Amino acid sequence: MSNLIYHPKREQCNIGLLTVYHDKFKSNQDPYIWNEKFLHSFCHLTQLSKPKGKGQLNFWVSDDTFPDFKKLLCDCVFVVDEILPWTQANFIARQDPIVDNDQAFEHHYNWVNPPHNQHHFQRKERYTLKADRYKSFQPQDKNKQLIDILPFLNQQGISTEELVNSIAKTRNGKRARNSKPFKLDDELGQKLYDYLYKNADIKLTGEILADKYPNGGDQRPLKRTGQCRKARRIGNYNKK
Repeated sequence: MSNLIYHPKREQCNIGLLTVYHDKFKSNQDPYIWNEKFLHSFCHLTQLSKPKGKGQLNFWVSDDTFPDFKKLLCDCVFVVDEILPWTQANFIARQDPIVDNDQAFEHHYNWVNPPHNQHHFQRKERYTLKADRYKSFQPQDKNKQLIDILPFLNQQGISTEELVNSIAKTRNGKRARNSKPFKLDDELGQKLYDYLYKNADIKLTGEILADKYPNGGDQRPLKRTGQCRKARRIGNYNKK
């Protein structure tokens, strides 16, 4: 089973030739894209069925008109490669073998620890999903814009009204407090993956982004400028 996962509108920064759409730097940055394998440990995890193995497709989408969105901009195609359970649901040490490096610990995993205590679990098991480093990517068109997948879904017989009601509304039609993932069957999930792969002139993979974390790895939020501060020099972005 594949999933559309709706989250707040992405931040945008320019790093050399790259334009990157990402989670805010002042929280757990989930999904975390500044790693060779994208990471997912927190957001909406309890609303998703735990993958039974490799290959699950999760598409992270956003817009700025929630709940009555008119677009679904895909900023992360996440193909599950590893499902790694935590020893403790609400604590993880830097030395844990799940943690790839200091950067991932500080900007992703550490937000579950005191004093942050984000996404506290009462009983459920916590696990980290790590993405396939070759198949997962941020899809952009030739103008470095995120790709709207709503027209594709409409063509596949899923109406905008159905998506809005399922993702953003309660049973009585009122705005939901938080969005809910939308399930896609495996066939449609694969069609969507193929559509994005074909139409993405630019594919930002974890290998491209892993050493590009802006602001010198500073955990403080960035000042909103046209370009992220202290961004490292990079090579050419990956074009199809």
